[in-house]
Amino acid sequence: MLTNYHTHHYRCGHASGTIEDYVLEAIKHGYTEIGISCHAPFENVDVGHRMKFDELDDYFTDIKAVREKYNDQITVLSSLEIEYFPSEIAYLKEMRTRTNYLLLAQHFIELNGKLQSSFSFTHPLEIEAYAKQAAIAMDTGLFDVLVHPDLFMIHYPKWDETCEKAVHTIAKSAIKNNIILEINANGFRNSIRNDNHERGSDANPYPVPEFWAIVRDSYPEVKVIVGSDCHAPELLNDKFMQKGREFAKLYKLNVIDALPKS
Repeated sequence: MLTNYHTHHYRCGHASGTIEDYVLEAIKHGYTEIGISCHAPFENVDVGHRMKFDELDDYFTDIKAVREKYNDQITVLSSLEIEYFPSEIAYLKEMRTRTNYLLLAQHFIELNGKLQSSFSFTHPLEIEAYAKQAAIAMDTGLFDVLVHPDLFMIHYPKWDETCEKAVHTIAKSAIKNNIILEINANGFRNSIRNDNHERGSDANPYPVPEFWAIVRDSYPEVKVIVGSDCHAPELLNDKFMQKGREFAKLYKLNVIDALPKS
């Protein structure tokens, strides 16, 4: 059974292709289900380059139109990839009512009253804050999948005790709240952004082997799904998506093929 729930199209500002392009690509590869999950905009929080807030209605309208057009060939689900901020809880609840599922992605954390990018962590306190914020977000019951949960290692130079504790915090919350963790294939498409990283700057930033080894050994019941996180239609089922599936199989994770029906 082929599915994918993590896709980005032109509206997010750093991807290409229309929603229909993605659906047609999925049909071509024999997918039974695809989720459209562009980055959610925020009206009151600056989270960088993505879909504009006033495009949300058009976004959902486009998904509905494509869903109806191809409903006899594939299931098309609506979603958003969205960060958790305590100040935005009302907005998050609204978005949950407008989607089939929500992807939690902590691209930013709140630390000392400021937003900080999870792509730039270099201090243990940042890793701790990331894991804590992700766990609190999962406790809200608004999310279905925590995508690229090992994102925090992109710039952090080495795997250490703080990283290990972060995995335990995230995995325990995932079990408690029945949240799925994602093996993110887009990590295989990129390289680490820190020349001083212990794995070398040519290594993929995630999936992080140490992270998933702890999940496998200590939390085998955690549900895991492989997501393409593709930013162009032709990447939906590329060699890196296959590499993600192989990684999950190699680590003997509790992989599921599709999201549970609500």
